[in-house]
Amino acid sequence: MMEHQRPLRLLVIVSQRSSLITKARESPQDLLLPAIRLLKKNAISSGDPALPLDTRLVAVQQWRTRVFIVFDIAHTDYNVKLGHLPEHNQLPVVVAHFSKKKTAYPANTWVSRRVNHDVAMLHNANGFDALPPYVEDHSSGKPPAYHSPRDISMLRVTYIQ
Repeated sequence: MMEHQRPLRLLVIVSQRSSLITKARESPQDLLLPAIRLLKKNAISSGDPALPLDTRLVAVQQWRTRVFIVFDIAHTDYNVKLGHLPEHNQLPVVVAHFSKKKTAYPANTWVSRRVNHDVAMLHNANGFDALPPYVEDHSSGKPPAYHSPRDISMLRVTYIQ
C-alpha cells in the first residue's frame, strides 16, 4: 500500500509512443499497478507496490496521441453528489508518464489545478445519474457531446488560476 493514507489523485499519461497505449485505451484500470510501481521507483512513494485498497478509476480522456487516466487513492470522502463542485476537487496530484521513457513526479500547482478542474468538469458534464469513471473520447477529432449536464453554467466556468 502507498505510504500515506491521505487522499491523492494520480494522473497517468500514456503516449502513443508507449507499449501500454493499447491497454490504456482498452482497459485503463490495468494501468494502476504499473503507475504505482513507477511512483515507487521514482521515490514518489515507498512501501509495498501492491494496489492501494481504496482506489477508484475516476476519469479517462482519450486523444489521438495520448490517453489521460485519473485515479483517486484513499479518497474515502468522495461524494458522487458533490464531486462536480470545485471545492470537492482539491486533491494533491502525482503524475506517472509512460512514453518511450517512463517517469513519475509530483504535479506542480498548475497541473494539479488542471487535473482537479477537469475531473470536476467531467463529473458535471456527465449528469446526475453518471458514476465514475467518466470517459471523454476526443480520438475521432470530434468533441464529445453532453446531453444532460448537472449545471450548464459550470460548463463555461474556469476556476484554474
